[in-house]
Amino acid sequence: MLNKSKSVFFLLVILFVQCQTSQQIQPHISANIPITSDYVNNSKMDKIIEPYAEGLDSVMNKVIGFCPMFLQKQKPSSTLGSMMADAVLYISEKEGYTVDFCILNYGGIRSTLDSGDITLGETFELMPFENQITILKISEDIAQDLRKHILKKGGEPMSSGFEILRDSTKNRLFYHIAVNDYMANGGDGYQFLSNATQRWDTHIKIRDGLIEYIKTHNPLPLNFEKRAL
Repeated sequence: MLNKSKSVFFLLVILFVQCQTSQQIQPHISANIPITSDYVNNSKMDKIIEPYAEGLDSVMNKVIGFCPMFLQKQKPSSTLGSMMADAVLYISEKEGYTVDFCILNYGGIRSTLDSGDITLGETFELMPFENQITILKISEDIAQDLRKHILKKGGEPMSSGFEILRDSTKNRLFYHIAVNDYMANGGDGYQFLSNATQRWDTHIKIRDGLIEYIKTHNPLPLNFEKRAL
């Protein structure tokens, strides 16, 4: 099997090639080719990729911040997950949205973060998807459904401010929450979020928000508080 870095590398090469060419790419259907330890690179393909790979490396190896220690996702809470949720909350508020807290889905975090310099490429490994930030206004009833679902899942990445959900005494009528559009669309069991009173699609990619957060919080601030409902 190709390792994580190579898989992400080939994905980025494809995206880079698409951005650099004016030609329209047409779909081609062919049989699956299994990748095993005996797989040998195709020299013709290597020559095609090489000029784009060099340009991509220069971009993806750019240092954008510093992480004091190795981070990995865990349940019910992790420093990595908290940092990413805090980043989404930060960007949402910076863009002028009213947000009480951010909840992300555990499966959306796809890598770890090494200690030391943080490169642009590492943010693509953490968040290879094109998910965007969505702001939802939800009722107290939906908020309690959210709390129950998170408990059932064994935890999710949460930003600061999540305590308002845990400590709710049904005195609030509404909450404003930041999630990714996958969750807002009902993914990962969050179908009840489709009943939100209002929805704002920010069109800000989670990854872009994370990149800006890392650049403006250097070295990266880490919160070791266990965030669980």
